[in-house]
Amino acid sequence: MTTIELLQNVAKALEASRLKRARREWGGADVVITQKAPENIGGGFYPDPRYVITEHALELSWLFVALRDAFYAESLLDSCSKIEFFGRLANAANRFLSKNTHVTAYSLCAAVLHESFAIYEEIIDGEFQCLAIAWGNEIVDDYIDERLKKGFIDIDDNIAFFKKHGVDIDYDEPSSK
Repeated sequence: MTTIELLQNVAKALEASRLKRARREWGGADVVITQKAPENIGGGFYPDPRYVITEHALELSWLFVALRDAFYAESLLDSCSKIEFFGRLANAANRFLSKNTHVTAYSLCAAVLHESFAIYEEIIDGEFQCLAIAWGNEIVDDYIDERLKKGFIDIDDNIAFFKKHGVDIDYDEPSSK
């Protein structure tokens, strides 16, 4: 399957009555998704990873694995670009978490999935940028003004984006779809 087909499958999975969950929390490409904030941050030789701290860590971890597999299906990521890719997904998750008081696993995953569609378009259009060296765990996305970002912006934009793609995501936790 192609990357875009796999992304569309992931979007359809967000319509399901029960969102998939990973068996463990994600950790890779300088990103950690966890339910609890780490006790000791900083002070080591290597820079701290980019943390996403959420009660929906297992659902978001499942999404990161699905997105990794989708982008690797066509070898769209390499050892350099994967840091930017997963860093941007983490930034989108953290941006969503900081802007919303009512966060569900569905709404959080939809925001991150939206960001992945934007990244896909940038890669296909030859506009995706990444640093050759992620010094201090910095990525290009850290320097882009929020008004210029193409992926997740807000919930209304997210809903419109997925409706345009024929996906109806319930932003509340579905109790019995």
